[in-house]
Amino acid sequence: MRRAAASLMVMIAALVPWAQLRAQEHLDFQKYTASPDYRALIDKALASLPPEVFQKCPSLVSPPSTVTVAAPITMGPDGLPKTGAWWQRFPVSGCGNDTILNLNFSVRADGKIVVTVALPGTTRADLILQHDGLFYATVGAGTRAKSCKAFIVKNTRSESYGSHDHPTQSPAQGQFQPWWESWVVTGCGRTFDVPMDFSPDATGTQITQRSKDITEP
Repeated sequence: MRRAAASLMVMIAALVPWAQLRAQEHLDFQKYTASPDYRALIDKALASLPPEVFQKCPSLVSPPSTVTVAAPITMGPDGLPKTGAWWQRFPVSGCGNDTILNLNFSVRADGKIVVTVALPGTTRADLILQHDGLFYATVGAGTRAKSCKAFIVKNTRSESYGSHDHPTQSPAQGQFQPWWESWVVTGCGRTFDVPMDFSPDATGTQITQRSKDITEP
């Protein structure tokens, strides 16, 4: 473990389910993720984060990041990914907001690699649910800070299966597993824990946020 502002960029050795890649693609992908071009993508993405979510400081602690493959990756003869998608997650602490920074990488049909900065923390929500849930979380915080017009989700915590009112540590039987999370929303000098219930079924996932359950740590 290193305590240096530069460690976030240096320590990008990844734990990847390499069984999803062929041996040569494994090596090519590792080489690509160690390249200056890839590090530049990461630098640019992390630089877009507001200081409430991430900032560098002398006491920054950043263990090695992890990479997980979200869609099969194929590598081209130029050493660049041609298809696929993956997540890279950076645990950070020591600078005021201990969390996990989550970046999603996907390769478009034209070969361009698109980086999406996802919500920080341990949320189980995919990018679409994060986008939809952001509305509910900020509306909820707004019921407590009515004059505040701008909120940021600075962290998320995946709490348990079930719901906020009826949590359980065991997944439900069947294909669809409800779960609940706490989204930490900050704005105008105030911070709120906003409970978020996610209830998937065959038609999609319902998001429920109850303003009465919001707390202010």
